[in-house]
Order: sequence, then structure tokens, then C-alpha cells
Amino acid sequence: MTEIVLAKPEDVTVFTRPNLELRDYQKQVIADLYRFFRRGFKAGLLYGPTGCGKTAIATKIIADAVQRGRRVLFCCHRKKLVGQTQESLLKFYGIESGMIWADNPTDYSKSVQICMIQTLQNRSLPPDIGLVIFDECHSSIYYKICWDIMHYYSGGIFALSKCFFLGMSATPWRTKVKEGFCQFFEFVVKTPYPIDLVKQGWLARPRHFGYRGLVDFTQLEVGSSGDYTEASMAKLLDEQFNAEVIKHFLKLCPERQAIAFCGSVSQSHDLACQFNEIGILAEVVVGTTPDLERDEIYQRFRERKTQVISSCLALCEGFDEPSVEAAIIARPTRSRALLVQMAGRALRLNCAKTDAYLLDFCENFDRKRHGLVTKKYPIALCPTDRPEPPSLTKQCPNCHEMVNIFVRICPHCEYEFPLGDSSSEIEEGELPVFGEILSEEEEQQLRYVRSQMLRAYKAGRNPARIKMMFYKRFDYFAPDDWFVGAIFRGKYPKSSYQEYLKFLREIRPSAPEAWFKYMLNLEFGKPGKEYRLKGGSTYTPPPIEFELTQWWSALHVAPLADWQTIKKAYLDAVKAWNDSGEELAADQIRLLNLALSIAKEAKGVE
Repeated sequence: MTEIVLAKPEDVTVFTRPNLELRDYQKQVIADLYRFFRRGFKAGLLYGPTGCGKTAIATKIIADAVQRGRRVLFCCHRKKLVGQTQESLLKFYGIESGMIWADNPTDYSKSVQICMIQTLQNRSLPPDIGLVIFDECHSSIYYKICWDIMHYYSGGIFALSKCFFLGMSATPWRTKVKEGFCQFFEFVVKTPYPIDLVKQGWLARPRHFGYRGLVDFTQLEVGSSGDYTEASMAKLLDEQFNAEVIKHFLKLCPERQAIAFCGSVSQSHDLACQFNEIGILAEVVVGTTPDLERDEIYQRFRERKTQVISSCLALCEGFDEPSVEAAIIARPTRSRALLVQMAGRALRLNCAKTDAYLLDFCENFDRKRHGLVTKKYPIALCPTDRPEPPSLTKQCPNCHEMVNIFVRICPHCEYEFPLGDSSSEIEEGELPVFGEILSEEEEQQLRYVRSQMLRAYKAGRNPARIKMMFYKRFDYFAPDDWFVGAIFRGKYPKSSYQEYLKFLREIRPSAPEAWFKYMLNLEFGKPGKEYRLKGGSTYTPPPIEFELTQWWSALHVAPLADWQTIKKAYLDAVKAWNDSGEELAADQIRLLNLALSIAKEAKGVE
């Protein structure tokens, strides 16, 4: 157990239960916190993104303090956090805690007091507290009672305080540019950022999708909170907007369990209504939804009886359901904290989930607004209204070292960056009309997988191996969508399909039919699904039933026809297509050429 000199040695609690096994980064952030306390600092901010295990960290800190004889006050402003913390303390450390909340009986004799801030402001403060923890402090610390608590237990002079203070937050940013945390805290300790937790396997890998031009921002009004007002959002985010949301949800991930974040209560109900009308069961949770009803809705969602929960500021904090596979962000926000909270609801790990879809319909992921949620946003105690500088680095795709954006040859491994492949040309968060948005690192990984697929095809190697090559290099499997069009670039879909099938049958003649189908879908996409190609054009794979072995079907001859009949049929068909002037002519002629070459092999013609 990590030691912290926070306490009087008397009245040490002896634990009878095993401690919760902490992850390495959780142990490290606790050690970093204690190091600051031992140096004489009294108040600190602990940053830990959604899914990092803040409850585990908090209960370990509380248990350490209690063991050293400290009494602890844990402050929440969400009902669910009260129960979570009390349960964890009892389960893993055998510590019974008092509860200061509504009509629950109060027992100030217990060494740990868990309170709702809204309740505590109407009660007397518990005596002899040696450690105060403010959970979700990006919001809670601005309650007047929190400032009163800090003054009361510090005696008004923080340097001489015998009590220590800790704020915990997954989103330590304020919407108002003039608001910060330096008046409350002296230092910051951090767990890894979300993208680091993704790479370490503690969070699901996010895939960002964005929509441009759906919202007229000039029609939005900014309220006293610094964010857009609900009234102005209600006017813009109407039935037509919701219909567009549903349209793209059906195209991208119609079977995923999703939560939707709306700008108003009326929008939440309309979105759920439209989902229900098309057969996707959706329910609504808003601020006025009773606790019992919420729990029942969450249970139905967990059991997959409900597929979508539509909400308005009700699921941003305290909703920790790992079965969420997609977050629908159907509202704009000026708050970085709110955006990260909304996206973070989908990132928790689940055994059935390999990635999380983040669907943004209001340009929140635009690099000129907030950017992607995998971005390592700066964390500072003091407010600043200076814009963040653009990135002047890029990652080498060979050795993964970060180098200057203008470097042409990597100084670490001598990899030569291709001309026109400068990362300065990649604008993170640049929004298509609607499509996937990739980070700079993902752009490089996308180029890698597509170039390797093309190389394998040209060299006559099995392109299926690129899947495992990518995994060994980047430690996750590339999305299937990244492979679509890697070899044929969406050109001549029908004839290219047949050429590729012929190639696959030659390199793996005994492979099962399911393998051929998968490889064809990997290159050409799933029939009927819309894909966006480079340059903004779209491509929808057609259903193709023609098999290579049926070359006679393409030439409209009998299977036993002689070579002269086959040749004449080919010439007649080619002439007809060549004279037609139709756009499909090139594809059809390529298909005829392929059928003729197979017929030659079948007839033994040199």
C-alpha cells in the first residue's frame, strides 16, 4: 500500500478485506498526488478521463487516509456517485461510511462521510475532517458550499491547513474563458489521456464521424453558462434535423446500441419518436425523469430490449453503461468538457465491443471548434483565452517517432516521406459533408493499409495477410471500411470484381466460399452500403451474381460452343458497347476481355 503522511497514527483502521487491484497508471497517479502533499501542497486537481477508474482511485485514496487516522469528506453532486463510492469502500476495504443525503440518517461518527453537495449546504459540516474530495469538480467546485468547505476546514489560511483537498475530474475545463481552477487548487496530477488508454487496451477505440453544414450557427444564442441556450437550439434542431440524424445512423450503424445527446427536451422526445416509427425501440431520459423510471430504462437498454436512449443533459455524467456502442451527438456545444463527456459515454470497454462510433451532426469535431476527442487537450489551472497553436509535428509511419512537420527524411530511422505526403496537408478534423474523420495518426495508418493491399495484389501475394500485418504493427485491427477500394479505387466495379475473384481463386483455390465473399466485400464494400471515396464522391457496391466460371454467360454463348463462335460473340459484343457511347462501356468491355481470357484457358487456345 502506498504510504502518505496525512494523518495521526492513532485510531488506525485494520482492513479485513483484500484491497482492489489497481492498474499501474492508477498507482502512479496516486503516488504523484502523495508526493505533492508531502512537499507541503494542500490542494490538488486529479485528471482522469472517463473509463480510467476514478472510483477505484478515489476509494484507494480514502482508504489510505482512513488507515492513517484521517476523517474524510467525499462530496458529489450526482446521486449515483454516492452509492457507487459507498459500495466500493465497503466491498474492497471494509469501510462503512456515513451518508449526507436527503432523508437518510446522518452518523457523523463514521470516519468517511459521503455527501450530496446540494444537501450539505443546508446541514452543519461534519467535524475533524482531514481530507476533502470533490468529485466531478469541473462542475461541483463552483458551488458556493465548496468554497465554504475549503475555508472552514483550512481555517482560511491554506498554507497552514491541516486538512488536504482533492478535486477529481474527467473534463477539467470551463466553458467561460475567464473561469479556471487556480483559486481552488495548487497543482495537477494526471492519468494517461484517452488515446493512451485506448492504446493500452483500457478504452474502446473511437471512430469519429462528422457532418458539415447542417446547423446555422448564426441563429444560436449564447447563455449565461457560456454555452448555447436550449431555446435557440430547440428552434434549429427540429424534426427535419432529427430525420437527417436517423438517416445517417441507419447507413452507418443500424444495429448498434446508442445514446443520443440532444439540445432540448422537445428534440429528445421527437428523436425517440422518429426512431420508434421506423422500428428502432427508443426511450427518453431527461432531467425530470424519476430515478426509478431511469433505472428501468437503463436496465432495458442493458438487456438490449431498448436500442436507443435519447436525452438532454441527463447522460453526460454518472451514466456508466459499457454496452453503449455509439454516441449520437445531435447538438452543438461551446463546452469542451461537455463534448468529451458525451463522447466518453461510448468508450467504456465491453466484451462484445471492438470500437465505438461517435456521430457528430453539429461540427463539434471540426478542428476550428474542439477537434477529435482523442486529442490531448491541455490541462491548466489558470484560464486562458489564447487559441491553441497548430501541431508542428508529425509521426513517422516507420518508427512512430514524432518529427518536425516539414521533415522529408526521418532522423531516427531514415524513412523518406513521399512528396505530397506531408502531414501539413492533413487537416485534423476537416469535415466532409458526412463521413469518417481521421486523426493525423489514423491518416498515416490508413495510407499504410491501402498501400500494402495494392502492393500485395501487384506482387501476387495473399492480401488477407495485411489484416494481421496491420495488427502486429499498430496493435489493433483496422476497420474493414479502410480497405474498400484500396486496389481498384472504386473503378469498373463489375469487371474489377471478376478480376479480383479470379486472382483470389488462383492464390487460394481450396479456400471456403465464405473467405472469398469476405475478401470481395473488403475490397468492394458490402452491396447497398454507401462509401465515400477520396475527393468526396460516393460509391455504392452493386449486387454481383456473375461467377468467373460462367464465362459463357458474359459472352452469351453455350458452354460447349467452339472457339470461332466464342470469338465472333466477343467481337460483336465489343463493337456494340464501343459504339454505344455509354458510361458503362469501359467496364463491360473489361468484363468481356476477362471472359474471353477464361474461355481461352477452357478451350486450350494459345
